[in-house]
Parts: sequence; C-alpha cells; structure tokens
Amino acid sequence: MEREQVQQFLARAMVAGQITAGEYSDRAAAALAARFRRDLEGLLDDLPGAELHASRSVDVLDLQAGVGGAISRRGYWRVPPLVRVHSWIGGVTLDFSSAEFTTPVVAVELATGMCSPLLVLPEHATADVDDLRISAGKVRDDIRHRRERGVPHLVVRGKHSLGDVVLRHPRKPRWRPGRRKTTVTREGDGAPGRRNGD
Repeated sequence: MEREQVQQFLARAMVAGQITAGEYSDRAAAALAARFRRDLEGLLDDLPGAELHASRSVDVLDLQAGVGGAISRRGYWRVPPLVRVHSWIGGVTLDFSSAEFTTPVVAVELATGMCSPLLVLPEHATADVDDLRISAGKVRDDIRHRRERGVPHLVVRGKHSLGDVVLRHPRKPRWRPGRRKTTVTREGDGAPGRRNGD
C-alpha cells in the first residue's frame, strides 16, 4: 500500500511540474523495487508535503452479517488489501471477477460458520489457503493452479466451521443447441425449391 502512496505522490508532482516524466518513471520503478520503508521515503525527500502515512482503516473492508444474514459482493467493487468476513449461518459470496484490486496480494480473513463461503476469482488469479483453519468442512478448490503466483493473488486465512469453502473461476455460459441456420439458394425468380421447367 505504501508503494501506491509513493506512486500517487509522484504522479501529482509530475502533473504539478515538480518532476519530469523521466524522473517520475525512474522513481516509480524504484518504488516498486523498494524493500524497506526508508527506501520509499527517500523518493519523496524533495517533494513538499509528500510523506508516507501509516495504513489507514480504508485499507480494510469489514463485511459483517447478523445471524442468518447474507454477504454478497458482485460486479464492480474496490478490493482493499484486507477483506474481513464475519458471518454465521448466512450465505457468503465474494465475486472478484469484475472487481478492482488496489494491491497485487489480498488477504481474505474468514470468521464464518454453518455456511459455504464462495470466492470467485478472475481467470488469471491464484490463491492459497495455507493459513485457513476449517472444522467440520473442507476446501473445494476448483481454480487452476500455476507454478508461479498470479496477479492478483488471494491469501485466504482465518477460521471456518460447519461447511465448505469454495474457490472457483467464473462459470462459462453453457452452449445450448438451437435450430441450425440454413442457407437458401435462390435461382430464377427466387422461389426456393423450384426447378427449371416446373
């Protein structure tokens, strides 16, 4: 998240004429490669008012449902670095296929039970459930696993009981057979099926 803050500061500075497009490109690349906070701060030293802030509450999305209530996110929605889900008995559906990700890695923290949370990932996304603890249930993982981590990557963690946690990609529409289209060849006056001399 701090890398994104730096890139935003740099973009504003370029628009304001404080740095050139070349300087923006070089510093943005350095921000992506930075391993420590001090490396990021060094990229902003000569920009007035540009300083990193600690992670704010907007970096977390808390989704809570009362007993029997449902949680659903579909279509376009903004995904912060951490999504917390609290639900007991009610359904949980998190469809990330059309969502906007603010970071390449997102943590989905479950505190759920007596339901089967469904997580729908984009085709190119990956996920791991190494830190998810389940009792009286299992993980039904239908996503395609790759040797390398995809972008975005979901880290599913937390606790779930009495039900399955389902991970899958979006379902493709089923092919339904219909009437075949036929092409009519018209000859002479255009009446189909008429033979010469009829």
